[in-house]
Amino acid sequence: MFSEFQFLLDLPGGKVTAFLCLLIGTGIFFQLLLLLCLRIIRFVAGKTTTTLDDRLIAAISPYLPIFALLVSIWFSASQIYAGIVLYGFNDFELLVLSLLAVTGLALSSIGDAILVWYGLEIRSGGRKVNEREVFPFVRNVIRIGIIVLFIVFILQRLGFDTTAIITGLGVGGLAVALALQDTLSNFFGGVHILVDKPFKEDDYIKTDGGVEGQVKQIGWRTTKIETFPSKNLLVVPNSKIASSMLENFSYPLPEIGITGIIGVDYKEDVLNVERILNDALRSVAQKSDLISPSSIWVRFDSFGDFSLNFRYGYVVKDWLSRGTASHLINTEIFYAFKKNNINIPFPVRTIYAVNGADKTGVPQKDKKPSKSDAG
Repeated sequence: MFSEFQFLLDLPGGKVTAFLCLLIGTGIFFQLLLLLCLRIIRFVAGKTTTTLDDRLIAAISPYLPIFALLVSIWFSASQIYAGIVLYGFNDFELLVLSLLAVTGLALSSIGDAILVWYGLEIRSGGRKVNEREVFPFVRNVIRIGIIVLFIVFILQRLGFDTTAIITGLGVGGLAVALALQDTLSNFFGGVHILVDKPFKEDDYIKTDGGVEGQVKQIGWRTTKIETFPSKNLLVVPNSKIASSMLENFSYPLPEIGITGIIGVDYKEDVLNVERILNDALRSVAQKSDLISPSSIWVRFDSFGDFSLNFRYGYVVKDWLSRGTASHLINTEIFYAFKKNNINIPFPVRTIYAVNGADKTGVPQKDKKPSKSDAG
């Protein structure tokens, strides 16, 4: 015992009074220190843009006074009742067991707070979601799992043989895993998508299995995709989409480059056609915000079988806008060509007849006489 606390033993009641006085004093000290630390931590957390830190503080705050009380009890008991042993455990071992129990409860609350934060602020996409609707099954499994794990730790420190418990949990977990094989496969597929982030909500994707559309929601078991242009909701198991190759049309940039080709008659002037195409594209860019004016280009591409071919291109703001932009561009080019009398030819094939040949193409001198000719 520290000599500073020796005077407490001289109070009426002896060690009991000394213990209570020291407990009250250290308890008040630790609680005031805790309040000061929490005030500073909350002030710092209030300066950040995320609410995750606020949720973590709120989750652990109810357990901090219990930590302070347990430390106060241990400190007071170790000073007044030095070398105390209770049920075969000294004061420090009893403190560790108590802290393990509180730590298990605190960690389960922290895990729950992280899942709630993710469900409300990341996965919701700005939609209003009730906290009770955020991963209820997963949250309960994680909380129970953490608590059971700490119970096993405490039982081990108490001297119990936990082999049977661990074996039972292992066999039970294996049975559950086999029964929920598809569910767990989809669950870990969802974890892979959320961690690796090959796509996010509102991205437009296409998988090698033919699934194509805009991602509306990424869940722990399934991913919901809105197909285009039917606007139907396609629910895809995470295990399938996580194991497939896919193309993300919204990453790294949402802008999409579009090209087109059009042929005109050989009698048309090349420079005049280029000018008309360029003016048509820029006219659409001025009327609509779907197309970037700086991305427009036109060039004389090739000599075709029956036409002079011109290729043009532009950039639209996202994949879903490509249909509307293509419609506006094609319409503008059609009327621009019509206004300037630019001819778009049909496929034409010219057949030349050889001199001295009949309709069959066989020269008369090589043709064998038939019965009708001889007649």
